[in-house]
Amino acid sequence: MNEWLRRAAFPGVVTLLLTTACGDSREATGECRGAYLGAQVDWPIDGEYSRLVRAPLGFTTPWLFLKYTANGQDRLLNFGADVELANGAELERGQAPRTARLINTDTDLAPEQDSAVKTWMAMWAGTAGSGSGFPDDSGVPASGTFTLEVLADDHAEGRYVYQYANGDELTCTFDVPTPAAAGSIWDGGGGGGGDDDDDD
Repeated sequence: MNEWLRRAAFPGVVTLLLTTACGDSREATGECRGAYLGAQVDWPIDGEYSRLVRAPLGFTTPWLFLKYTANGQDRLLNFGADVELANGAELERGQAPRTARLINTDTDLAPEQDSAVKTWMAMWAGTAGSGSGFPDDSGVPASGTFTLEVLADDHAEGRYVYQYANGDELTCTFDVPTPAAAGSIWDGGGGGGGDDDDDD
């Protein structure tokens, strides 16, 4: 199991996110577009991994797991973030979007206080390794924003933007379902804990 998957916050989440039932299912949609290391990029979201996860499995707040596929461009394979949202946050379509600033802390980005975002954990995987935070090639963005447009029972929509010191700007959009809405075998209906199937 790679470093990206080991970063899942609770037991059973990896299987929950990656396992889908037979038949129709709803995948996440979105992309990262803009300039990265001086080049124009268009990275699709990983439709099977990217999910909104709510209270079952021990979560007390909503989490977004967002991953985009870079396909080895600039030695980068995957790029994204695990995002903890404020408890009780709801946002219906038609309401004003909620935007939070992402502040450069020298080693990472952190959400501004009292915003819709509690925790921001950037993630990446490349041809030479993987980890939390940002690749050495790009460094930490100079600033960023996260905008939540919809947060419903079964999905979330929004975008985040990274602004880099060299003038590059990357905008990543997402429309991600819950595992149940995506047709996952584990629909999250049970009380929490972990996955009974051992994938070791």
